Amino acid sequence: MRKPRPNTYNPAQAISLISRDRHGTPLSCPSCSGSIERDPNEVPPPPLSHVTLRCKNCGRFARYIAGAA
Repeated sequence: MRKPRPNTYNPAQAISLISRDRHGTPLSCPSCSGSIERDPNEVPPPPLSHVTLRCKNCGRFARYIAGAA
C-alpha cells in the first residue's frame, strides 16, 4: 500500500506563487482561488528561513527558502 502524497502545486503554479510572494503582491490559490496562509507571517521573512504557502480551501502548499534566489 502506498502512502498518500501531500497536496502540492505543480511546478509552474508553485513558481508563480513563490514569485508573487517574493514581490509582495496579494496571493490567491492558482488551483481554487482560495486564500493563502503564509508561515512565518513576517514580511519579509528572516534570511534563509523556510517559508510555507498553504491554501486554506484545498490544502495545497508550496515551500521555499527566503533570500535564496
